[in-house]
This record gives sequence, structure tokens and C-alpha cells, in this order.
Amino acid sequence: MIHAAIDTSLTCVFAVADGDHILFKGSLDSASRDNDRKLPPWILETLAGIGLKLQDIRRWTVGTGPGSFAGLRSGIAFIKGICAATGAEIRGVPSALSTAAAAQGVAADARIGVLMDGRCGQVIFVPVRNMKLDGEPAALDPEPLLDAANACDAWITPQADLIPPLPEAIQSRLQVVSQLDPCVLLRDDVESSSSCEPIYVRQAVFVQPKEVKKVL
Repeated sequence: MIHAAIDTSLTCVFAVADGDHILFKGSLDSASRDNDRKLPPWILETLAGIGLKLQDIRRWTVGTGPGSFAGLRSGIAFIKGICAATGAEIRGVPSALSTAAAAQGVAADARIGVLMDGRCGQVIFVPVRNMKLDGEPAALDPEPLLDAANACDAWITPQADLIPPLPEAIQSRLQVVSQLDPCVLLRDDVESSSSCEPIYVRQAVFVQPKEVKKVL
């Protein structure tokens, strides 16, 4: 079965496999806010380059975040449209699993803390164990990461240049991954859902609006 995976939570990464054989793995050199415009032609051109058409893909996996609000929505909506037209299966997999899978020197059942930019001096903390979420993702200030409930065997981030300074006990052990590996999403042992609902740690607009000034 031809199976494809796409993740638009940070940048756009894409992989295609025929069974266990990877046919393509690559990324779109574009900011997530541009995915809705550049993604469709890139997918078509990529598939044509390996001798495939959209209807040849019989299962799609989409990364569900956490990540860019616009990126997630555009990517998931695009793939849902493809599946509606071709009858292919679709499932969603938390994007953080791709980051966690890159952690080095950890036991198979280790708890891995994936850290992402949470804006406003916060981090988005996503605990992962055995390729499944091990708790609800949360937006936290750096210091609460030291709380016992958030303890992890390893820490890793795909956004080392964006996250705020971390406590030394975590910073000294922090691993960095440069890009999500879409091939992880192709695996059958990852947590998945047919709903493909994006994982939103908080609302897309989380700053309290200012009071409207009266115009005289």
C-alpha cells in the first residue's frame, strides 16, 4: 500500500512509502503561513517526480501539532480534501512524536519532554512515552518544568533558537533536532486518531483584547 505523511506544524515535511520502502522524504522551503499557496503544487510535482498520482496514495497521515495554527489548519484541510476526492484513508498523529523519536541515548520506555516556542516567554511542553502522548500538552513558564509532575528522562526541541532560556538542569541536557522526520508519522506503532483534530494548547488568539476607545 502506498502511504504518505505530511506535517505542517512548523515547516512542511512530506514522506511517501510503499510498504516499508521509503520512496520520498523531503521538505518544502516555505514558512508555514505560505503552505496554503505553495503546498498543493509542491505535492503534485513531488508525486509526479516519483511516478505517482494523488489517487495512488491509499492512506494519508497528517501531523496534528502542537504548532502553527495556520500551518496545521491549511495542511489538514488540504489532505482531507484529497481523501474526500480519492477515497483514501486518513489519520492524525501528534507532530511532537516525530521530535521525540529523534532523542538519543534514552531507554525504550523513557519519558521525553518535547519543548517548543510558546511565545510570551513560555514554552509548549509535550510529554511523550512509547510514541504516545504521556499527558496533556501545556504552555508553561520555564521554571515549572522542574516540577515533579513534569519530570522527564530526556528533553528535546525543534526550536532551539526560539524557546526562552531554560533552567540549567534542563538546558544542560537539552537535545536539538533541526527538522521533523515525516517518516516517523508513517509508523504503525504511533498514537493516531481518525479525527485529525489539531492539538491546540491554547486559543489561536490568546492575548486579551484592549478596551475599545470612544471616538468623540
